[in-house]
Amino acid sequence: MRHVVGFLSGLVLGPLLVLVTGWAFTHLRGLHAQGMTLMQGPGPLAVAGLVGVGLLVAMMAVPSRLTPMLPLGAALVVGAASGGALWRMELVERLSPLPGAEGALVLLPLGVFVPLVVVLLAPVFVGGRWVRDEDEGPTEEEYFEGLYGDEEDGGRPRAAAAGAHTPRHRAS
Repeated sequence: MRHVVGFLSGLVLGPLLVLVTGWAFTHLRGLHAQGMTLMQGPGPLAVAGLVGVGLLVAMMAVPSRLTPMLPLGAALVVGAASGGALWRMELVERLSPLPGAEGALVLLPLGVFVPLVVVLLAPVFVGGRWVRDEDEGPTEEEYFEGLYGDEEDGGRPRAAAAGAHTPRHRAS
């Protein structure tokens, strides 16, 4: 179930990465056109958006507890958007005008998101990401170790050796 939820989350986070990056690019390009520095106008907000994109990518690609389907879903969406912008730009341009879509339409055909796709695909090939660690509960050895008592208890289970109540059947 965690793989399905992770994949669906990746399908949502992929476009979010592209749109936030496009939004930040639009604001930074506007700053450059006006001759302003990074710390003037909407510059700090655009940098904060790029920092958020970087943190989101890091949180998808690095943690070992998450399913690898999360970055795979995001990589598929970003890669498909980049490929679609190269081969069929008229289809990508038909998408609804969202904040950041203008900047994303400039960046997508340039191949800016290809390194991001590679980074997001890398966790899929790490074998440890596919197996859930079972840290809960005792190991098999610990379980069987406490199941039976010592020789001095007569081989009775520990609960019976400690005098715990065990139900007995009466003969009617």
